[in-house]
Order: sequence, then C-alpha cells, then structure tokens
Amino acid sequence: MKATKLTIGFREWSKLPDFVEMINEEDEMVAYEIDNTTALLVAVGECGLAWIEAQAAQWFEDYETETIK
Repeated sequence: MKATKLTIGFREWSKLPDFVEMINEEDEMVAYEIDNTTALLVAVGECGLAWIEAQAAQWFEDYETETIK
C-alpha cells in the first residue's frame, strides 16, 4: 500500500469532493477528505499512486503531494 497527502490551494476547495469521489470509484484505491483543502489518497502500488498524481495535475492548478507511506 502506498499513501500520499494531497493539499490544494484554497480557491480550488470546491473541486476536492468530486476528486475524492472519482478516486473512490476506482478499484484498489481509496480517498478520504480530511478538510476543505486536504485529502489522504491510498493505492495498492506505485502505478496507482502515479495515476492519482496525474489526475491531480489535471484537476488542480495549485496542489502539493506528500508521500506518507
């Protein structure tokens, strides 16, 4: 399992719930919204995590990811 913390800019907060829902629809991936600008994203392996990061780049202009585990 690989986990990352996603933090987005405040002006994009309204996109985060839809992003979390989209990740949760995928097999072997889980997303949890911590607050309006932060989410915890979990995937089975590196490929899943790379896909999540690619999706974040398409959804958000101002974001950071931090590897948790």
